[in-house]
Amino acid sequence: MSHNTEWLFVVLVVVQANWAIKIKFTNLQCDEYDKPFANFEKCRLKAIDRHRVALNVTVALHQIPVNNVSLNVQLLKKGNGYRPFMYNNTMDFCQFLKTPSRYMFWKIVFLRMVRPASNINHTCPFDHNIIVQNLILDSSMLDLIPFPADDYMMRFKVGAYNHYKAEVRAFIQIYN
Repeated sequence: MSHNTEWLFVVLVVVQANWAIKIKFTNLQCDEYDKPFANFEKCRLKAIDRHRVALNVTVALHQIPVNNVSLNVQLLKKGNGYRPFMYNNTMDFCQFLKTPSRYMFWKIVFLRMVRPASNINHTCPFDHNIIVQNLILDSSMLDLIPFPADDYMMRFKVGAYNHYKAEVRAFIQIYN
């Protein structure tokens, strides 16, 4: 095999490996800590087909407007339970919506995954229910942040006025 042929073979193997990567939700858990403040009207996954699962969450806000939102977001990897993996940030979510560049990983997650499927398209205050409708993961979302095949959990702890109000755990599988 010539040097050029070997190079082409390596490129094809890498490209084929990237095409074969798939990502989907496997479970979703939502916990309310302050029901008089907000509650989950919907928290479910819907299977579209074997490799695509849609996430749907609706949060009814009962004390509006909400203009002070904090968010703790954490990425965990499965291995003898779920363990912290790479990212664990607490942020002023209102400030993040104004200038998301400070948290580059979460900026990519929010802008490429969450915002297109949600009504979270403005800065604070929030004076309406929060809706994430038919959020479907696809392998193109891993273009900027490649991850090895494994099981992951993204934990979102949402606070308002310095108290946590709810937690959402989205379980994700990346596989070939």
